[in-house]
Amino acid sequence: MAKIVQCVPNFSEGRRPEIVEQIVQAIDGASDVRIVDYSLDEDHNRSVVTFLGAPEDIRASAFAGAAAAVDLIDLNTHKGGHPRIGAVDVIPVVPIREMTMPDAVALSYEIGKDIADNLCLPVYFYEKSAVMVHRADLAAVRKGGYEGMKKRGLSGDSEPDLGPSELHPTAGAVVVGARGPLIAFNVNLNTDDVKIARDIAVKIRKSRDAGEAMAGVKALGVYLKSRGIAQVSTNITQPHQTTIYDVYTFVEREARAAGVGVLESELIGGMLEDHLIEAVNAAMNVRGLSEKRILDRWM
Repeated sequence: MAKIVQCVPNFSEGRRPEIVEQIVQAIDGASDVRIVDYSLDEDHNRSVVTFLGAPEDIRASAFAGAAAAVDLIDLNTHKGGHPRIGAVDVIPVVPIREMTMPDAVALSYEIGKDIADNLCLPVYFYEKSAVMVHRADLAAVRKGGYEGMKKRGLSGDSEPDLGPSELHPTAGAVVVGARGPLIAFNVNLNTDDVKIARDIAVKIRKSRDAGEAMAGVKALGVYLKSRGIAQVSTNITQPHQTTIYDVYTFVEREARAAGVGVLESELIGGMLEDHLIEAVNAAMNVRGLSEKRILDRWM
């Protein structure tokens, strides 16, 4: 079987569809990858592209997308509700089939070197690719955001792993790394009170850190100005332990305790079939449900 890798770059643009389209076209046109999904978020002012392919194709398309973002996005005029340090902010590499995690780490280093050498971007490696322990956590790398990095400079603990020791004047820096499957999952509340969303996010993090529940769930509370509602935005980094159903019910319970309801939930990017099956089983305990019972797999 052929090696398959997933790449999920996040770009700091979610309000100009024509810009995101150009980035997606650059990714698609650079190699034989398959674009699974891309989405724009006006409030976060961010877009996420998910594509699959062989390692060499992922490398070519990841670079092409980064190059397009450097040409098209100026962080000095960018405002949004999501932490970011670069026009192409983070490039996760996920082994899917016939790929080990060390293989994915090696690929992430190749992508980072391509970007540092050819686009003059400072590159930081995170997650399984981290060369410094304190950079394994993406939040630690992005602390203070682009503006914070501009103020403190890229020396000492902020020295990049590759590339120049100063931010690109318009595109900032980029974080690259291999990681396991992650689910980006948001729950929108029926309120404009962002404090409720932030309080729920704090409870998720406390539960996670105490080992009680919500294993591997990172959470933020944000306000969606375009819709006038609050959102609990999460990344589920251990989806075999914590399903999207687990997160949804936790948020719903805490929202109800605060006197508000849940409007809806949303999936950003893609998720693996077995993680969806696990979520369905968590919700309904369906006896005998497995991928073999899904008819589309036989067509």
